[in-house]
Amino acid sequence: MLVAETYWPIGRGFIAAPVALAHFAKADRAPLSMNRKRNIQMKSVRAGHLRADLIAQSASEPLAFRAAPTLDYFEQPGLHCLGASNGQDKAFYVYLPRGIESGRFHLGLSERSPMIIHVTGDSEAELYRGALELTVGGDAQFAGSFRGLDAEGIEVENGSFRLEHASG
Repeated sequence: MLVAETYWPIGRGFIAAPVALAHFAKADRAPLSMNRKRNIQMKSVRAGHLRADLIAQSASEPLAFRAAPTLDYFEQPGLHCLGASNGQDKAFYVYLPRGIESGRFHLGLSERSPMIIHVTGDSEAELYRGALELTVGGDAQFAGSFRGLDAEGIEVENGSFRLEHASG
């Protein structure tokens, strides 16, 4: 049984990290043999934002997700991890493979694709059938825009995020 420490919000933070680690480890064709709890580094709170519009099949209007002025950030072997919560039982997590470069990526199509997880209440779903336009470096560490459909049928549009460089 795998137990991974969670960070934020209490009991919900970065819950998909073990899934993402296994996902990216398969792409490298290397066995994933590590103590995940020991290798999870403490998160840092960094300047940034994450925004998205959520369109549920049963809703008449999009629900606006907004998280600013900070994002949670941590690194694991092979991964950059960003997290944002709106404080109202909704969160997004962005997992980027180490060494990723700027470009356009399809979500959910390959094992080396970036992952975006949408969390609502007690459920989480990876976005697929979507795309991420990513900029690495420059005046921010990571910046991107995304859209996609999650496994629960929620359409995510007008998604964007920006993680500033670490200060001092």
